[in-house]
Amino acid sequence: MVRIVTALILATGLWLLIRKAPQPLFCFAATVVIGIATWECYRMISAEGSRPFKAIGVGISVAVAYSFVGWYEVHLPFVLGCAITLALAMLMRDRPAEMLESALRTAFPVLFIGLSFGFLIGLRTMPGEDGNNLLLFLFLCVILADTAAYYVGRTVGRHLMAPRLSPKKTWEGAIGGVLASTLGGGIAHFWFFQNLPLAHALILGLVLGFAAIAGDLAESMVKRAAEVKDSSRLLPGHGGVLDRTDSLLFSGPILFYYYRFVLQAMS
Repeated sequence: MVRIVTALILATGLWLLIRKAPQPLFCFAATVVIGIATWECYRMISAEGSRPFKAIGVGISVAVAYSFVGWYEVHLPFVLGCAITLALAMLMRDRPAEMLESALRTAFPVLFIGLSFGFLIGLRTMPGEDGNNLLLFLFLCVILADTAAYYVGRTVGRHLMAPRLSPKKTWEGAIGGVLASTLGGGIAHFWFFQNLPLAHALILGLVLGFAAIAGDLAESMVKRAAEVKDSSRLLPGHGGVLDRTDSLLFSGPILFYYYRFVLQAMS
């Protein structure tokens, strides 16, 4: 019951942010979520004794994500962040191996979360109603994929997909998730996104289903390496923010570039 209540609250808040919130408010909320998810990632990779520069890394991650608003180029926070991180590593770590390890562990969450989730802000900034519709399309497909994969896997799942990364995920659940995401693409076309041709809606639903699974497994890799069950306990019944958003790690960038290079080229 706790899991369901939390999911309903999150879904309602997400709907209001996508459909009703002005762009500055959405971008602010997105950067808060990105900052929390980045901090959770640092928490996990520090579990086995590594020493990334967490506070600096969160700041760089948020700055990279916010660059998708268009106020500055994404390479600016990358370059400045690398310079600051390397300088801190050389000043605050004793051995060259420790310096390199701290710098690399600081950079990973920036790329893994800040850059990946920045594409969600990029989608919202698309012209007209496309930004809102693209985000709603993305979340509809991903939520359906996650939900179907979970319940199909629990009900009929028999064949483990990646036991070393996620011992409960099955091929049956993955197939259910991809089919549900594809169905979500069709639902989105008829519900609110008639400007998106049905063929493209179904193709995107299919691809986003696979991308959602890949993002989930990528976060599972980090959790298994850190030997933790959840990224945090912030969301009752769901774990951490990163646990709830990992399916967007690759699906967001894929939808962004599909829109830019395929759909916009058609118009």
